Amino acid sequence: MNLQKTFLYDVNLFRNKLLKRTWVVIALFLIFVSYNSLQVPKEGRIQFFTIFLPLLALFFWFLRKNFLKQVEILSSGRIELDGGSLKQFDANGNCATIRIKDLEQITTDKFRGYDRIVLETKEKIHPIVNIAFQEELVSILEKESGIKRVTDLTEDRLWTFKTPLYFLPSILVLVVTYIPFIREKFPILSPEFLGLFFNVNLIIYLLYLPEKQNHTISQFSLKRRMIFISLVVFFFQVYIQLDKSGWLK
Repeated sequence: MNLQKTFLYDVNLFRNKLLKRTWVVIALFLIFVSYNSLQVPKEGRIQFFTIFLPLLALFFWFLRKNFLKQVEILSSGRIELDGGSLKQFDANGNCATIRIKDLEQITTDKFRGYDRIVLETKEKIHPIVNIAFQEELVSILEKESGIKRVTDLTEDRLWTFKTPLYFLPSILVLVVTYIPFIREKFPILSPEFLGLFFNVNLIIYLLYLPEKQNHTISQFSLKRRMIFISLVVFFFQVYIQLDKSGWLK
């Protein structure tokens, strides 16, 4: 085979998805800061904002830097078919080479909302995520390797039509919190308790959420990052409640 062809990543799709997710993160952070500022006594709010405004500025700077860096990295990568080999170049010019005849399995699936190809050889698993003209690339690999693709339809999105079912306990607590006669019988029911309960519900949901392997850096998976952030928020909520109750004085 004397085939030479280059495939680039779908940068526009990635940029749009990343931009939406970045704004969601910013909105959630602003809601978090605004909500918790209301839990602090008026005399302590100046100190609260003195701490969080610099953190907010640092947070925005980090998000912007991370956004530009990720777009730059993806823009610099490419896939090349050269003879009987597939070459995967990263942003630093490093190249991972796969002999097409060594392929044992070709899997196509969805990973975090992007189309993905997973190429398996005896030695290693090579994921290719968000490549433009994926169908053309897969068809060429099928033809040259003699292997038919396997399509994995497993859903890995954080939000599906079943997701609200996992948060029924939080929805129930939300409803009873604002029913006067129930709230009178259970003084613990309050917006603060609701926030704490929802966060615990979220942590449990994330712990049992199925997650596909990314075949790259699994120790920094999205699921683990979200659990870490939720735990940080949980401990901050507990700290606020202990401080308001006088336990820390």
